[in-house]
Amino acid sequence: MESNLAAELWAAYAWWSCVLVLKMNALTWFTGRIRATRQVIHSEEDRRWLKGTDIILCPTGGGHVDVDRIRNAHQHDLEIVLPYLLIAPIWLNTSPLFPLARMILPAFAIVSISYTLLHMRIVNAHRYCKILLSTLELCILIYMSVTCLIHYA
Repeated sequence: MESNLAAELWAAYAWWSCVLVLKMNALTWFTGRIRATRQVIHSEEDRRWLKGTDIILCPTGGGHVDVDRIRNAHQHDLEIVLPYLLIAPIWLNTSPLFPLARMILPAFAIVSISYTLLHMRIVNAHRYCKILLSTLELCILIYMSVTCLIHYA
């Protein structure tokens, strides 16, 4: 029975991790689409792909508020999702309580997706919702890390 529960947790981790990786890849694609739509490039070589005279060249990467917004969302994912992808397997090896782990694994992914939607302004909500979601992501990571430290100490 115990190995069935562990296998279910690993399956949940694998599934939700794939969802998060796909979300990060989608952000890369959306960044390109927004750059093309807003006519914002970051190198002279990219100028050949766009037509028109109102092309914005911004070598630092931004150049438009929409581009900055999606780049910030992607940066947030690099700072939060990548540590989750690394710490969660270590945490799963500590044999966490099944109901808690079954709740935390999808919760992190759902919170991360919600944060991205709010950050990109696809969904409108109060600005404190974004702060709350970011704090929740961080709390989950801290919980997993502290649990691992205590278990392996």
